[in-house]
Amino acid sequence: MIYAILMAGGRGTRLEVPCEKPLFKLCNKPLIKYVIDNLNSSKLVDKIVIAVSPNTPETTEYLKSLKGDFEIFDTSGKDYLTDLSFILDYFEKQSSEDILLFINADLPFISTETIDCVLKYYFKSGKDALSTLVPVEIFKELGLNYSYEFNGNVPSGLNVLRSVNIVQDEDQLIIPKKELALNINTILDSQVAEKLYSEYYL
Repeated sequence: MIYAILMAGGRGTRLEVPCEKPLFKLCNKPLIKYVIDNLNSSKLVDKIVIAVSPNTPETTEYLKSLKGDFEIFDTSGKDYLTDLSFILDYFEKQSSEDILLFINADLPFISTETIDCVLKYYFKSGKDALSTLVPVEIFKELGLNYSYEFNGNVPSGLNVLRSVNIVQDEDQLIIPKKELALNINTILDSQVAEKLYSEYYL
């Protein structure tokens, strides 16, 4: 089984808005709804699991109102790595052979095509894990800030792991696409995203 694990339980403090980050609206649509819609269109993802936490109660209620074809999964929301470990433990108890595609709820422009291309690359790589990165040049071109870079590349918030809670042999895929750089962490990010909206959805 290929599960898309949509991470929607973080505090999102950098955005500095009165609503929970997954519900922050880009062109009148919540960020998380963009990601759900693009995952639903994937030909490779078998099931969507949305990880929420006590940090995002309104997001949980919003998801329940959608009545979509996904499962809501409760985590502690303490931090990303703690929730990641908890999720891996849970899925490992079911099967160690499942594939988990982790994606952040603040990536509204990530396309179904890119999601499927990443999964196809993962299966060809022969490694247990895959991280995707974006060249810093893309961020500079868009005028976006980033918090971490490694050898000139920035983690994108889209990763693939096998359903076992161990350190996994990892491959890296560098994708020079704007859609992976546009994770909405700040108001500046949202302003840039609004300018680029028509490239992706009109």
